[in-house]
Amino acid sequence: MGLSKREIEYLEVIDHLESNGSKVTLTAIAERLRISVPSVFEEILHLREKGYVEKVGKSVELTEEGRKALNYYRKAHRVIETLLVRSGVDKAKACELSAKFDVTVPAEVIEALYEYLGKPKECPHGNPIP
Repeated sequence: MGLSKREIEYLEVIDHLESNGSKVTLTAIAERLRISVPSVFEEILHLREKGYVEKVGKSVELTEEGRKALNYYRKAHRVIETLLVRSGVDKAKACELSAKFDVTVPAEVIEALYEYLGKPKECPHGNPIP
């Protein structure tokens, strides 16, 4: 997918705000990330150019491509985390370690690991694996 940690963080915040029924404004994103509105504006433009978000009036929404990208990241993170826990790594440490390289592992490796693990439905923390 080629997402950076920063891009994923924005997509997660937008998804979280949408899921909670909150209005997804630049100000709401800035407050959640504790950064300036101009910084959020610049990143939203970048994400829009990549096709991950769109502006609808004063709100920001994930596009279908943005949702796919976020789901891929979540799957990668949770598959790696599952592999680590099944290998004997503590759950908290597995989450921390997974976050260090979940955006760098190629999709075909994530899919191979997912198959190898028996297509688990949840990660060790009980979160669904998309």
